[in-house]
Amino acid sequence: MEIQEYDFGEAIKKVLKEQERSEAWLARKVHCDPGNFNRILKKRSIDIDLLRRISMVLAYNFIREYAQVVEQQLTERPEES
Repeated sequence: MEIQEYDFGEAIKKVLKEQERSEAWLARKVHCDPGNFNRILKKRSIDIDLLRRISMVLAYNFIREYAQVVEQQLTERPEES
């Protein structure tokens, strides 16, 4: 089974684009330096508390979305002997 990666940075950027918001705007809302925030969004992983704050600001549950990806991978997992 191939494990699919979930790219938090890309997921956040997608929602920002849908909401017509900028990364700088979101950085200010979650109290992050815009330059540092840009580096955070380039990573595939993210601090869970920061992700919670981002989810609250954007009114989008990234944690649930990620959990659905994990759940799908668990159900596709072949039975172990």
